[in-house]
Amino acid sequence: MSVRGLKALITRISSTQGVDPRLVHALVRVESGYNPRAVSPQGAMGLMQIMPSTARRLHVRHPFDPAENVRAGVRELGRLIQRYAGDLPRALAAYNAGEKAVNRYGGIPPFQETRRYVAKIMSLYTGRPYDVGSAFRRVPVRLVRLGPAGEPLITNVGGSGAPAPVHLSGGPLSGPHHQSRLSGGFGR
Repeated sequence: MSVRGLKALITRISSTQGVDPRLVHALVRVESGYNPRAVSPQGAMGLMQIMPSTARRLHVRHPFDPAENVRAGVRELGRLIQRYAGDLPRALAAYNAGEKAVNRYGGIPPFQETRRYVAKIMSLYTGRPYDVGSAFRRVPVRLVRLGPAGEPLITNVGGSGAPAPVHLSGGPLSGPHHQSRLSGGFGR
């Protein structure tokens, strides 16, 4: 499958499972560089670098099958985003270093690899530099569906009277004629 085909597959599966495709593209870019046969020194496999224990837990039979790998990885990422109440840096740190490490340190563990990983994905995702070590105020975000087409929307806005959420679509990962804007929650 071509990189273009893999990108379309990732976008489709992410959208279907309710995780922003741009976030998943950023993760795949960092994890495997869109190589469905990638294997890490720790034994993580495929596009989303699923660990063997995670593959067993999620009943992944063919971890190098792009569709099966992405479905499992997106399901796991979505679970972590929910577990950490929309705190994307924490969810990404748990995806990389494990939930035990994130819980033990009460946030992103002080592992240089994990801190670089989170910063790189958040920078790709938000389109601006992200410094894990800075004193950003973390505002939980959530994914909602907008309109009849169910377009993904990331928001940190809760109830009525709050400003309208910013729609995230397009951007460098999904096409040359789209731009994305991001407001609130990410480093404010």
